[in-house]
Formats: sequence, C-alpha cells, structure tokens
Amino acid sequence: MKTGPNICDFSTMDLRIKLLKLSGGNYLIVITRGLIDAGRFEQILREVAATSQSLLNCKILIDLTDARLRLGPPDIDVLVNGLGHDLFRPDIKIAVVSSEIDEFDRLRSLSASLCTLGLKVVVFDNAKSAVVWLGNGS
Repeated sequence: MKTGPNICDFSTMDLRIKLLKLSGGNYLIVITRGLIDAGRFEQILREVAATSQSLLNCKILIDLTDARLRLGPPDIDVLVNGLGHDLFRPDIKIAVVSSEIDEFDRLRSLSASLCTLGLKVVVFDNAKSAVVWLGNGS
C-alpha cells in the first residue's frame, strides 16, 4: 500500500486529492480510478471529511469518471447508515461526476441518501456542469 500526501492506494483503487485554497474559497478535488465498492466509497468520504474538516465553505469535486462502481441498493443503505451525521460540516458542497449511465443512476440514489444526512450532494454526468454548480453561490 502506497501512502503519501496526495496518493492513497487501496489495492484496486487509486485516490488522488488536491486541496486548493483560493481567495474565492476552498476547493478539494478528488480523482479516483479503479474498482469502488461501498467500503472504498466510505474510505473516500472519510478522507474527504478529514481533509475538509477545518475549511469553511469547502467545495468538493469527486471525479469517478475512471472508476468502476460496485454499489447496489443494499450497499448504499449500509454505507449511509454507517456514516455519522457529524462526518461533514454543513457548509460544504459535494459534486460527484460519473461517466456511465448505470453508475450515474446508482450515484444519484447514493446522493439522495447522503442528502438525508444533511449533505449537499449532487451527481453530474460531466465535470463542467459539476464545476459550474460548485461555483454558484451556496
């Protein structure tokens, strides 16, 4: 397992995180590749939460374009029920980008479940729309 400030390798998943502190706000860009199951998606969320914990109004882009999801409805329920309500600050926005339509639908279901925890999570089929949404007000 490789570890470093910007790279985590969880056997078949590659996770890269870049934090941008700009005058207009804080942005966290997460790019994942490989196989993503419920456990790995939870690892992504926990890593993002730890990195963004002390940042005000953090806007997060999770790019899953090069990832393969293995998340079914039961997996989504287990994942969401295992996360704490205090995992994320209420002032963050999370945009998730997916490339495949079947994965988009599963991510939309996950997004709706995460919203029940008080998170602002929206799924997009392209990065440009996600960035525009993140850049708009609250």
